Amino acid sequence: MPQHWLKYLAVWSIAFATSFGSSYAQPIVAERDVLQICEAFSRKAPERMPAIVQPEAAKNFVGRYARFSDRLRGCLSASEREREPNSVTFLIQNTQYESYWKFLTDSNSVQWISIERFRPVTLADDEPWRAPFDVTAAPIRPTIKPGGTKIDPDIQGGAIQDSRIDTRIVEFFYATNRKQSDTPPDVEGHPQPALTSDRPPVYSLNGWTAVSGYTGERNPDLSVGIVRVRVPEGHHIGNIELPSSLKLFGFRLRRDTLDPTKHFTIRSIEKTDEAKWIKTLASTKKKKALVFVHGFNTKFRDAVFRAAQITWDLQFRGTTILFSWPSRGDIADYLYDKESALASRTAFLRVIDDLYKAGYDNIDVIAHSMGNLIAVEALSNSAATRSPTAIAQLIMVAPDVDRDMFVQDISGVAKVTKGLTLYASKNDKALQLSKRIAGGIPRAGDVPDAGPVVLPGLWTIDVSLIGDELFGLNHNTFATTRNVLNDLAILLMEGKPPPRLVEIRGFPEPPQKAAYFRYIP
Repeated sequence: MPQHWLKYLAVWSIAFATSFGSSYAQPIVAERDVLQICEAFSRKAPERMPAIVQPEAAKNFVGRYARFSDRLRGCLSASEREREPNSVTFLIQNTQYESYWKFLTDSNSVQWISIERFRPVTLADDEPWRAPFDVTAAPIRPTIKPGGTKIDPDIQGGAIQDSRIDTRIVEFFYATNRKQSDTPPDVEGHPQPALTSDRPPVYSLNGWTAVSGYTGERNPDLSVGIVRVRVPEGHHIGNIELPSSLKLFGFRLRRDTLDPTKHFTIRSIEKTDEAKWIKTLASTKKKKALVFVHGFNTKFRDAVFRAAQITWDLQFRGTTILFSWPSRGDIADYLYDKESALASRTAFLRVIDDLYKAGYDNIDVIAHSMGNLIAVEALSNSAATRSPTAIAQLIMVAPDVDRDMFVQDISGVAKVTKGLTLYASKNDKALQLSKRIAGGIPRAGDVPDAGPVVLPGLWTIDVSLIGDELFGLNHNTFATTRNVLNDLAILLMEGKPPPRLVEIRGFPEPPQKAAYFRYIP
């Protein structure tokens, strides 16, 4: 007998019993039963279902929805949403999806189970609901589970196919005081249809609006949202794989075609209002956050890729927030970037305050290059921090900050942090450029002949010997070397002081007491 007739037969049997004097059966399914049914289904094991489920109903359910079992793993919770005579509907939260299940019952057992609709879980809560066998539905775009669990529902025509879930999409929050770009929203590798008017389209759902990105110009207000990035299959730790191009005298002669399997790609950028952003931050149920503040000469798109790469390579399990300030992404605009950084301190503290409002009590900050001008000065002079340990770990990477000002400010920063780490390098070309522009004034991230900055309570690590594993101006050394990333990961997870790796050794060497540490490959 066809399976859809079995459902009608079950419903008819219940109605028939009722018409002959039986009272309506009160559904007997409880949350505990639903979770047990869900776990049995995810294992494709009808025999594991609780005794209240009729064996034939269990077998039919698993057989009908078998293709969904891998996707609906991790049965986290079940909550009753609708109760009718002889039926009850539950909302089930899985690791990657949420779905509505309907149970048809009599007074003693479950006669039929169906999955009514489902959708991937996203931070923006912006995916439409789909019926399992709706062949007319539009494809669901790739997305991920809140808090960084990466997924890509391979859905075509509304029906999940047999291919594995793409685990290479990472989702995180952003906050920026850049001006929004006025170009139409686009998903790299998946362009929107051509416009029929001069007005850029606006894609909005549930209070989230798709945007194409942000420029290097300043915005007096703060924009917040969520961004999704796909990390390519051939990714090497520390790298950001992008299409290569060949330029001559400023003219592009060749550019590789974008390939999502080979290159980092932005899948979506969505903004919302600050209140909804805070609410969404809180909805992750996480307490640990990582705020990444990029350096100078960084466009918004490049900052997004760097935040995605760091989150992916560190396998960070908390919530990542990119704070992107108005850098024009051009070496010639160094002074503009510096003024932008100084003007971004209030916006940075606003983001930290938003995290506290969202319930985060363990906030780490990675500030890179000129991003330290924002973080160090903001934290050293702010009364907005809520406790003596407002920041768990402040990690200052190649800080492009006046060395004397850094030494003066760091004592104030120490009052609101549990740990301070400085990664310094004498080979950082960008810092050397900054030094020349500043009239020869040393930078805090440099390592002169006299040695790096050494202060009480500051863990200083000289990574000059990393060598020529460079990115751009050798200003992304920290993110392009596996050992430094490993050191960062241990620091973020455990908060341990150095040395955390055998390659990082105290200097001077024993029996003398180490004043700082060196990376020695």
